[in-house]
Amino acid sequence: MNNQLSFFGQFGLAIKSYGKAISFVFEKGLWIYFIYTIIIACILTFGGFKLIHSLVDWIEGWIMSYVSSDSDTGIFSFLGTALHVLLSVGLKILFFFVFSTFSKYILLIIMSPIMALLSERTEEIITGNVYPFNIAQFIKDIIRGVVIALRNMFIEFGFIFLGFFFVWIPIIGWICALFLVVISYYFYGFSMIDYVSERRKMGISQSTSYVRKHKGLAIGNGFIFSLIFAIPFIGAIIGAVIAPVAACIAVMDLESRHAKN
Repeated sequence: MNNQLSFFGQFGLAIKSYGKAISFVFEKGLWIYFIYTIIIACILTFGGFKLIHSLVDWIEGWIMSYVSSDSDTGIFSFLGTALHVLLSVGLKILFFFVFSTFSKYILLIIMSPIMALLSERTEEIITGNVYPFNIAQFIKDIIRGVVIALRNMFIEFGFIFLGFFFVWIPIIGWICALFLVVISYYFYGFSMIDYVSERRKMGISQSTSYVRKHKGLAIGNGFIFSLIFAIPFIGAIIGAVIAPVAACIAVMDLESRHAKN
């Protein structure tokens, strides 16, 4: 019997695992981890929006200082007002997009100790296999989570930078934008799955190969994580706890299927 799931089968498994993860977190007492995420979400949300407004005001003022006109009437006044509106709205949208992407990785980096513990605790509950606490290993897990998050962030921002050259082209730009969104899902899911890979003693290159083989699982996990994260403030609190639990549940399911082959 072949229990290997297709891309869409893996994607569906990742989606279903979120439903299981929500009940799992509350039934098994893992809700306590929400306290930590509330603190981090407050800092990221309010600090991030303050930073965006400050940057937009500074850049807008700097640009307008070069294009301002002494004339308050006529075409110059109209163009100045139009440019002001364009900069105000356009820059806020641009910075919000960059910040929303960047803040997810900041969350992954800051939350790596908690996510590592959540993933490990989930596997212990499911399998009964207890991983004795080792401070050296725990620090190693944290460093690994930070390295993976930074690696994925730089790769994704590299794609985003390249994408800016194509998003203005009709049709090709739409495809490019969709590709960038899917890439972001993939890397978020990658970070969640890697906590399990590390416990399997996989190196980063081995973990990368595993995630590529199960890209449907990674994209599905990252897709729901991004949807949850899009909810102002609350999303960051919920996603940081539910996502690693869902990823672990999904990987456990995959390993169970493979064991039956």
